[in-house]
Amino acid sequence: MDNFFTIIGGMGTMATELYIKQINQKTPAKNDQDYLNYVLVNYSTIPDRSTYLMSKDESINPLPYLLNIIKTQGALNPKFFVLTCNTAHYFFNELEAATEIPILHMPRLAAKAAAKSFPKGTRVGIIGTEGTIKNQIYDPFILNEGFNLIHPTLEIQQMVSTLIFDKIKQQNVLDVELYNQILSKMFDELNCEVVILGCTELSLMEDIEGYKNPCVIDPQNVLADESVKLALSYRNK
Repeated sequence: MDNFFTIIGGMGTMATELYIKQINQKTPAKNDQDYLNYVLVNYSTIPDRSTYLMSKDESINPLPYLLNIIKTQGALNPKFFVLTCNTAHYFFNELEAATEIPILHMPRLAAKAAAKSFPKGTRVGIIGTEGTIKNQIYDPFILNEGFNLIHPTLEIQQMVSTLIFDKIKQQNVLDVELYNQILSKMFDELNCEVVILGCTELSLMEDIEGYKNPCVIDPQNVLADESVKLALSYRNK
């Protein structure tokens, strides 16, 4: 198969399914042959990234599993890798060092997308897993764009964790009321002007029919845009 890319997914599976939907919808296609070539690795049994980051001495390190994917899939020579998990970007430098094949960086892309729509000095909030927030996976990229970075309070973080793990991951329930409460607190209590969804489970909330908040940036949607753009550029060479 020529001109394909590899998607490292399954973290979680429903979020990966949304990414596939996003790239297919964004691809200009009039027949089967117009769609993109890609390999999906839905590695659902990889150890939880946030759990490891919050208790490294008591949890299994996901990095060797990610490196194994890079090694085995790299042998197929994809044009680039896509990592559909925000928290997994904690290991990005190690993954990048393990291959000559480019890996798209979702947090960096999201911050740059925000900079195209909002001026420097904008109060940009970030929500995601506790591992993502406490390890500041998004922080340098948001700050590099000249934004004022806002972290969630402990109360908001607990609500976000409930939505991600208890509702979406465990029950496959998209709790719109809880999601709206979280956004309300970020916008109204912390005076955020923009909120970035630093977890692909949260991307599922923005996919609900008829629900699009212009002041919410979905990094997975941004990643899908870049994936299609890059894949088409290779096809057209």
